[in-house]
Amino acid sequence: MTHRCRLCTTNDRHGLIERTAEDMWETRRHGTLDDWRWEKAGKWQQVYRELATAAVDSMERAQ
Repeated sequence: MTHRCRLCTTNDRHGLIERTAEDMWETRRHGTLDDWRWEKAGKWQQVYRELATAAVDSMERAQ
């Protein structure tokens, strides 16, 4: 199976950030008191979007 770089192949930066934020949330939520799915994460969605934006910005600068 060939893996494609999401960052290199995206034509939807907003979608990339949203998916990255959701993926990051999913890796951290299990076993916490706030074990909510992304759709119910409320204020945490904005926090994780900001983190995802910083991560994407960092990766873009490294290219």
